[in-house]
Amino acid sequence: MRKARASLAVAFLMLSVGSSTAFAGAPMGLPVATLEEGQWSVSAEYAHDKSDMEASGRLCYAFADISWAQDFEIEDLTSNMFFAAASYGICDNWNLFVRLGAADATDDVVLVPAYSDYAETRGSLDAGYGLAWGIGTRATFCRWGPWTFGGQAQVTWFRPNDGDLVVPDPVILDDVWVGEAEIEYWQTQIGIAAVYQIDTCRLWGGPFLQFIEGDLDFKGAVEGESGGLTWRSDLEESSQFGAHAGVDWNMADQWNLYVEGQITGDSWLVGVGAVFVPNTFGL
Repeated sequence: MRKARASLAVAFLMLSVGSSTAFAGAPMGLPVATLEEGQWSVSAEYAHDKSDMEASGRLCYAFADISWAQDFEIEDLTSNMFFAAASYGICDNWNLFVRLGAADATDDVVLVPAYSDYAETRGSLDAGYGLAWGIGTRATFCRWGPWTFGGQAQVTWFRPNDGDLVVPDPVILDDVWVGEAEIEYWQTQIGIAAVYQIDTCRLWGGPFLQFIEGDLDFKGAVEGESGGLTWRSDLEESSQFGAHAGVDWNMADQWNLYVEGQITGDSWLVGVGAVFVPNTFGL
């Protein structure tokens, strides 16, 4: 019984903490070089996303000296992220950028029991805003009339605040699992796109690849019991291939506004950004 209980515990803990912290993506913006050589810009970005993830790890259940490993699926994560970014034109067709900001994560998580005679339980997890930052590059490959073809690569690091987990035990419903999770992970996105110019607007669309790798630690216990629960797990994306599209509007002299969307087989993201480009060159 204790072994079965430990098995279900690790399944739920993995699912809950992982889903509260593993983001589907970061905003990408216009996927071509937008600055001339020596020119620079600053921008503000916001994104909202929902995703599924995969996690695997091992639970150490101190009460009965049990260690158990298992794989899990993470469903319907919702998260918000804010960034300030700065870009610089290395040359007319190649830009670099850095971003710094914060991201949070909230979710209601459902554990579907491994055995039909055990109950389904639901927990609530809320991870507050923590540090996020990244670097990336945009390049223009070629131009043809109103068409521009380019690509982008970026890496973003996330370290949200620790999240508290409280959920009924899936085996003994009078018991409650409580604990705290700590996470950090890297996300890499590589995309290409075609951009079409219409007056002051640029429309874009194309495919991208997304890779997520990270780890998290958990420490908790059954409320009221002396035995503890500790574990470490690895996170990765459920789907690597997706598509992105958006529109960039030159709304005023020196100001651009963009809206974008990203979608994979297991995630979606909507982002918006405002970009200011001074009429000066050099830093």
